[in-house]
Amino acid sequence: MIKRLVFFSVLLFLLNTSSFASEKEISECHAHINPLHIERERVAELDGIWGLFEKNRTLQGNSAIAIDLDKKINSIIFHLQYLCDTLHGIPMNEISRYVRDGIEAKGEKGFREELIVLGKTEAEIDIWFEFTRFSIKNKERPLELKSILKSIEDSSSFIDTYVSLAQTLDRREIEDSGQKESLKDDVIGLSKNIEGFFKSDSYMHQAFRENANIPYYDINESSGGS
Repeated sequence: MIKRLVFFSVLLFLLNTSSFASEKEISECHAHINPLHIERERVAELDGIWGLFEKNRTLQGNSAIAIDLDKKINSIIFHLQYLCDTLHGIPMNEISRYVRDGIEAKGEKGFREELIVLGKTEAEIDIWFEFTRFSIKNKERPLELKSILKSIEDSSSFIDTYVSLAQTLDRREIEDSGQKESLKDDVIGLSKNIEGFFKSDSYMHQAFRENANIPYYDINESSGGS
């Protein structure tokens, strides 16, 4: 009896220690993103590159390329945060838990029939079931902290260039066509470089791929709620 108590005490200690170490790594990971987030917010306070384009009459007709760059910068931060959050696995979300529990209680066929009665299409159900299988498979998938930190480090140059562009736009009115075309080229070039980074960096590419698996869902709608 005493040996059993000692065993469970040691096991509980090891589990708590492991959990603490995991949280510490995740916090450390996010700490490396914070400087990028702060720099991004400096540009957001100026209404982003889009806002700066809109404030300059010479550049107002080119806001689409500015919006695209703002989105890509936001995407860098979002996907880096996702990598940190899922360092030790992808937590199951509301839809995957809902489908998992439904299948466990009623079987795949029975739960599928219930969802059809609730108004879901076969195509939607297939997506939900596939996503749940993906979630169960990856709930403990590991990432390497040092590789995420490398992705964060490689992202910093894009954020720095973004801030520099914003400062240039905020400091002066762009009047001649040469300045206008140069700034347009800089914005388009930065967007293309970020796009290339998303494809070439293995962890960023993985983050995009995993997020693409997450379907739109409305649990209340599916369960007849409001």
